[in-house]
Amino acid sequence: MSVELDVFVGNTTIMDKEVYQLWLNGYTVHDAVKVRADGGIMDECEASEEVLYSDTMDQYRTFQMCERLLHHPAKLANQLLFQIPPDRQAMLIERYYAFDDLFVREVLGKKLSKGTKKDLDD
Repeated sequence: MSVELDVFVGNTTIMDKEVYQLWLNGYTVHDAVKVRADGGIMDECEASEEVLYSDTMDQYRTFQMCERLLHHPAKLANQLLFQIPPDRQAMLIERYYAFDDLFVREVLGKKLSKGTKKDLDD
């Protein structure tokens, strides 16, 4: 029985902006792989669906581990676990705290009444 193992060792944490946005939008790994495959990423990189799934799963794990740091953005810059360039840190924070356009339109598109103020608090 033979086992094949691929290992990558690096210093900088690699985070794909498109995969990050899929993660923020609540896509599951399977759905994100489908979106990426439909976008033609497998043709660009000449990768199999198995490799694409593995890459997406790794990215999602990284985002989940970084999420606790995103709750306290100042800690993200000072932590030593993930080597993330400052411009990428800024992108992570901006996108994490960005408002969904539909949500903003729903809230700002209505006149505030007692009911909508209560919903806004929620």
